[in-house]
Amino acid sequence: MFFKAKEKKLTQSKTQDAPRAPRYASLAMVNINGFEGYAVLKNVSIGGFRLESKTFVDMDVGNAYVIQITPEKESAIDKFELHVTVQWAQSSAEKFAVGFSISRGGGRPFERYIEFLKTQLSP
Repeated sequence: MFFKAKEKKLTQSKTQDAPRAPRYASLAMVNINGFEGYAVLKNVSIGGFRLESKTFVDMDVGNAYVIQITPEKESAIDKFELHVTVQWAQSSAEKFAVGFSISRGGGRPFERYIEFLKTQLSP
């Protein structure tokens, strides 16, 4: 199941020299800090992403974690690991959301995953 992300205009901020990379959304199996299950990955880009789940995952802002992501079968992409740092976290009665920056990992499988999302979500 895919979730189409709204296309954001590529604009330059006053503090950035380059526009943001395109961002995508997907449903994937994740394993991080004791949580294993499906989560929605939003705003997926080479630099980071947002994870949303109905299950609370205990993570602290500023801490580093390793997350394993198993993309949907249709992608034909193997599971990969990313070294991430929590940038922010929110929880409510409906969902838990956390924003990650990617510090290392993923390699070619992660690049292929982003390409897969890009082709699946193109108009």
